[in-house]
Amino acid sequence: MNNISINKLPVPTWTWLKVNDYTVAVPDKFEKAQCEATNMPAEVKVGAVDFTSIALGDVELGAGEDFRRLSHKAKTGGASFTVPAGIKVNEPIRITYDYGKSGQETDETGKLSRTAIVLGEGSELTVIMTFKGCPSFGANDIRIKAAKTAKLTLVELFQLEEGSNFVDSIGGRYLEKGGLSLIQIKSGKGNMALSCCSDLDGYKSTLDIDTGYLVTGNDKLDINYIARHRGAKTDTKINVSGVLRDNADKTFRGTIDFIKGCKTATGDEREDVLLMDEGVHNNTVPLILCAEEDVEGAHGASIGKISDDILNYFASRGIPEDDVTELMAKSRIDAVAGRIPDEVTRSLLLTDD
Repeated sequence: MNNISINKLPVPTWTWLKVNDYTVAVPDKFEKAQCEATNMPAEVKVGAVDFTSIALGDVELGAGEDFRRLSHKAKTGGASFTVPAGIKVNEPIRITYDYGKSGQETDETGKLSRTAIVLGEGSELTVIMTFKGCPSFGANDIRIKAAKTAKLTLVELFQLEEGSNFVDSIGGRYLEKGGLSLIQIKSGKGNMALSCCSDLDGYKSTLDIDTGYLVTGNDKLDINYIARHRGAKTDTKINVSGVLRDNADKTFRGTIDFIKGCKTATGDEREDVLLMDEGVHNNTVPLILCAEEDVEGAHGASIGKISDDILNYFASRGIPEDDVTELMAKSRIDAVAGRIPDEVTRSLLLTDD
């Protein structure tokens, strides 16, 4: 096992705060994670992944360069999904990744999935990924290229088991009026690092992120989102909402980087954190970098416990405090799940007990 540094803050702050990066122990060998596609629209071309040949090798990954080198060295293969220009795919791709049960792999072997998504000009696609299992170390590498006016909706559902360790890293480039809508829901167990880096290269390209999480026990969640605004009138919206229970530990880094030349670009990032127990540990690190004067950026965070007024209100109607906390926690996940543009997936999440 070797340690690598991932999810680095683009501009480091005080080291004693311990929020500049996240260190994970990774194995020397990797196998390809099992995957099953339950719905594959005919309009989508499927092939073997090759990040170099499809010009995605230079895409910046949210997890950083150490993770990029790990992924290239692993050479586990994977899948590429290509949508030709002008094609708007109505049916979503639904993929389930199985990282196996605890004990199926040794500490020297991890599991990695690699995916490339390439959208032609004017195309649209929705991809829904569900991650299951209990890997001693599992990882997911997604790289995206969207041509002019191409739109991708990517939904990731993390339903891993207790004791798992997982890294999810996304990188993408978006040309004129192209964009990514990313929905991530962490409702499972285990330690997890989520990341996404988006290069908004083109005029009016967009990034929209909605994330919901529930972290319990002694689990850790580390999130790193980076939006690189290069084109004029580009726009980023990041909304993160979650619940921490028991002794959970969570760090959120959200960076909106206004690069010189991105005139009239806009960016907004928000996080709403509900702290359920005294033993939880929360870090929220919103960051706005600005090398262009004619831009608008905003950030905010709401961090706190359930108020006594709310508890008293429910108590007066015969609802005990334990049930109130469960209702509040579930409401955070349901609010994000309700935004999933696929009725099948949305129904499964909203009816899940």
